[in-house]
Amino acid sequence: MKKMAEKGQYTRRDALKLGLGAAAVASLAPMIITRPARAAEVKTLTVADVGGAYGTGFSKAFYQPFEEATGIKIINTVLGPDPVPQFQMMVDTKNYLFDVALLNPEHLVRLNKEPKTYLEDINVTVSNPQDYVPGSITKQFGGVSIFALALGYRTDTFASNNGPQNWVDFWNAEKFKGRRGLWRSPICTLEVALMADGVDPKQLYPLDVDRAFRSLDKIRKSIDIWWTGGAQATQLLQSGELDMLSIWSTRAQTAIDGGAPAAIAWDQGLYNIDGFTIPHGSPKLDAARQFIQFCMDAKRQSLYTNDLACGPTNIKAYEFIDKKKAALLPTAPDHIKQLQLIGADYWGEHQVALTERFEKWVMS
Repeated sequence: MKKMAEKGQYTRRDALKLGLGAAAVASLAPMIITRPARAAEVKTLTVADVGGAYGTGFSKAFYQPFEEATGIKIINTVLGPDPVPQFQMMVDTKNYLFDVALLNPEHLVRLNKEPKTYLEDINVTVSNPQDYVPGSITKQFGGVSIFALALGYRTDTFASNNGPQNWVDFWNAEKFKGRRGLWRSPICTLEVALMADGVDPKQLYPLDVDRAFRSLDKIRKSIDIWWTGGAQATQLLQSGELDMLSIWSTRAQTAIDGGAPAAIAWDQGLYNIDGFTIPHGSPKLDAARQFIQFCMDAKRQSLYTNDLACGPTNIKAYEFIDKKKAALLPTAPDHIKQLQLIGADYWGEHQVALTERFEKWVMS
């Protein structure tokens, strides 16, 4: 306990682990809240991501190299399905389960809607902002990877050049026959429905919700499966249970790498950004900022692509990626120009209400 106090790392959680009661913990509050540790004093940094290939790829690209460069060991943990309540509870109680978290822009919108401050500024500076995908870096968010929702289809059902190439094709059940699937979520699915109905991808927001549901009504009888998770979508494509579906590009690539005769159509796709954030009041603020700055480097971002089929936010990373691998990623030049950024501001405001309406529509 003395060692923890000397390091400025003594917390309520430490006290509880040592068997102190709640009253005793409360009495220790004045000595708990001291000052944020300087980066030089920090020995470990806990970084929360979504696990799986992210943890594997980021470990090689960021976590291990950061420890080698600074001596600060990265402890990797996994976020819950919806990280926003977890983030809020942690800051409210000052019980910091992680020092850095991988979020999406819509998570930041939801957190910033609250009257309380939940996010620290990351203080990242880059000399080449033009080399980053738009929206990748904000004052609270350091984007490091991009994933996309695209159209995956089986090439044993359709020749690779004759399969559905966009959502207009997907909605054309007469020309493109086969079993279909869509994500059971209003996010992306409403956008997809609007593009199928002729809306310009650059003019999606604010969504014409009534028009989107009318478009969904047109394809409803042709949807065989409403998938609910990325792993399920991979299996549906890999097994051939579906001939075409909306699918995260990373999940489609997993099926393709596993030997499935499948392809990805990028036209009218939607992309989102994964980025590192810092909880407000973090006791390891300086080290957390140092870590996020470290992750902005092009060569470091290139290293995760062998394990994770996401696109680097720093386009210079492609100078270090094998050309065959680069051609598969969302931010490859031929792909990113066909994609539209998901409207974080819109979904941060409307997600709850539209999820309720969408579920009622699916169940009706």
